[in-house]
Amino acid sequence: MNNLVANLPQKSLLTAREVAKFFNVSNSSVYRWVDSGKLLACNPSGGCLRIFRESVIDLIKETDTLKR
Repeated sequence: MNNLVANLPQKSLLTAREVAKFFNVSNSSVYRWVDSGKLLACNPSGGCLRIFRESVIDLIKETDTLKR
């Protein structure tokens, strides 16, 4: 898991595009994950969605746990 997290941008708020690129999915998938509660996000400027980096790490951990 540490190798995966190392590839994640080192900032606390990520764009949907950054998260999509990290997981190799579409931006739409990221928005669905936010809508379903899999990822936590905010709109700091009132229009641009930002995903919390820790939320992405939590999703990685959850997925890793399910694989075991």
